[in-house]
Amino acid sequence: MRIGVSSYWFNRGQAVVGRHLRSALDQLGHETFVLARPSKDTAAKPGLIARGDVWDQPGVTEASHYLIPGKEMERWARQHELDVVFFDQNYQFDEIARLRELGVRTIGRFVWEQFAPDHAEGARRAFDTVYSLLECEQERYAALGIESPRVRWGCHPELLEAAARLAAERAADGTVRFYFPGGYMTKRKPLRPTLDAFRAARGKNLRLVLKAQVERRQNQVLRAARKDRRIEPMFEDLPTGEHHRLLASVDAFLAPSRWEGLGLHLYEAAAFGLPVITNDNPPMNEVVAGGENGILVPGVEADDPAPSGIPAFDPDVGALTAAIERIADPRVREELVAGTAHARERLKWSNTLADLRALLES
Repeated sequence: MRIGVSSYWFNRGQAVVGRHLRSALDQLGHETFVLARPSKDTAAKPGLIARGDVWDQPGVTEASHYLIPGKEMERWARQHELDVVFFDQNYQFDEIARLRELGVRTIGRFVWEQFAPDHAEGARRAFDTVYSLLECEQERYAALGIESPRVRWGCHPELLEAAARLAAERAADGTVRFYFPGGYMTKRKPLRPTLDAFRAARGKNLRLVLKAQVERRQNQVLRAARKDRRIEPMFEDLPTGEHHRLLASVDAFLAPSRWEGLGLHLYEAAAFGLPVITNDNPPMNEVVAGGENGILVPGVEADDPAPSGIPAFDPDVGALTAAIERIADPRVREELVAGTAHARERLKWSNTLADLRALLES
């Protein structure tokens, strides 16, 4: 089939899903084309589409705006004679419904943290299929009256290959490096509880590599780093290869979340054989199994839910500190690292390929 993929196309989680989805469809023998959606325009920064690194691929059409004009969508679909289009996190229901009326099969995916009950009617009208990557997403859609087939997400071969290539680069100097994947540093990330928990953890050999891609809450991080020299902030946006090298240099992920969309960093950790500390709430506990590839700590429901209305959970600070100190023990860490092999089997990419094949054949 001739299949289109429309998503962000720069170094962010949604775009990585889109890029890996395209590679999966290519693996299944389909011919794929990308409609690259720019980020939202701001007064300080125009919409962004990446053109270098892993984003430099053939068959990429750049959309003119974040809200892609309907005529532009239709022209792209006609030009490439598309049979199917996969949309990621696109709420332009009227424009997508028009493609469906023209005979293009439309398939959509959303992050459950933003898909609210009042989106359900528009999604049913615009999409032939709304699919889920997680069990909790699937259950939420069912509650909203949407039958949503599951495509189990897995550890992409790109990650596994990078992990194998860089395995020898982890320093054996007695330092235990934790990685906090801050990303956009939105309210989804429980920054203060995480910093408080780490600062309370005993061990001069502990380090916290705190990586963020934006300046949001930067001052809070820098203040914590001045008070505790074990905290190492990083704010630059890394190319894919350098990001993989960073992952290969750490010993564990310290990754509690108040909620998650997909949580790509959890799949990165599994691929690189790294245990994860996170809270015992979905979808984190779908990817991380306590005692297998990580430690799950209790989550306390917060008063402010996610934008879609799903609950937000703050990690228990005391339990987070205890988990940090447990993973600092080499014997505990060794057991959990061994358990990541079982996680990789649960999260194998062949599951993703099989489920996508079934989705397209249904």
